[in-house]
Amino acid sequence: MKLYDNIPDTLATWIKKQHLFYVATAPLTGEGHVNLSPKGTDGTFHIVGPNRVWYEDLSGSGIETISHLRENGRITIMFCAFEGAARILRLYGRGSVHEFGTPEYDALVPPAKRHASSRAAIVIDVYKVATSCGYAVPLYTFKAERSALTHWGSKMEKIDGQFPPHFVADEESHWAGTADSPVPMVTLDTTAGPRMYAKNGLKLWWASLNQRSHDGLPGLRSAHLSDLPLETGVEVRGLPEPPSDGTVVILGNRVPKASLLGVGMIAELWAGKEALVPRSGAEVVRLAVVFVLGLVLAAAYGQGVRQVLADRVSTAV
Repeated sequence: MKLYDNIPDTLATWIKKQHLFYVATAPLTGEGHVNLSPKGTDGTFHIVGPNRVWYEDLSGSGIETISHLRENGRITIMFCAFEGAARILRLYGRGSVHEFGTPEYDALVPPAKRHASSRAAIVIDVYKVATSCGYAVPLYTFKAERSALTHWGSKMEKIDGQFPPHFVADEESHWAGTADSPVPMVTLDTTAGPRMYAKNGLKLWWASLNQRSHDGLPGLRSAHLSDLPLETGVEVRGLPEPPSDGTVVILGNRVPKASLLGVGMIAELWAGKEALVPRSGAEVVRLAVVFVLGLVLAAAYGQGVRQVLADRVSTAV
């Protein structure tokens, strides 16, 4: 193990090439939940200098990191080498939270550079850097970024853009959340008073799911109260999310992979940008095999139906 008081230039260069890092925080209480979060998404981690880094915190169902930093400021960032020479690198520091809509957030994440679903900027003042061998970390080959999170966030932000959250006026209170609303609305009691949110909007997500940690520590304070529009300047990139339960989705229907021969590949291509465009000679062959097999099965099924009908006719005669 080697220890440093700051981030050497050689390690900074290595960090910028990584696609994944881990964030560890914990509450002060011994009974609290220690949190460890994997982070990715190209362009969200930034090195300001030898002793300061920050990352753009994208939305999720939990708010553990932000809550722990608000309570005690302790944070560790870890990178692992999954390709090339083995290495583990840890950044020990003190973290601060800058939520969407604050001047500090706007300075770090202007609209032109903001990722969809971004809710905060986490700034870490690094006081110690440690490297170790990492020989137990497996070798993996990077395939692609996932697009599910930013695609999800983009859709929710569009809803907020069409129907911005606002504080409830007296004349609105009688129809809030009823069929008279131009869009399904939800009224929540916030620290600043009753506020109306569009259903399925990102700010409603922040207001309902990002207020408290698992241990009850305060989370977001102001992002859900901001009237600033959720503008995104970074396009949604990456591959669509494959089903994780052993199935594939074909034309809106979820089908077990085990019952299909090669159709999972077709579904993946259909969902991706290349939409049924073969990416290699092997895929062309597989597509051809699946197509021919489908014709054979259809012909066999048709022949069987015709034979059954013929038998019934002869029996009737």
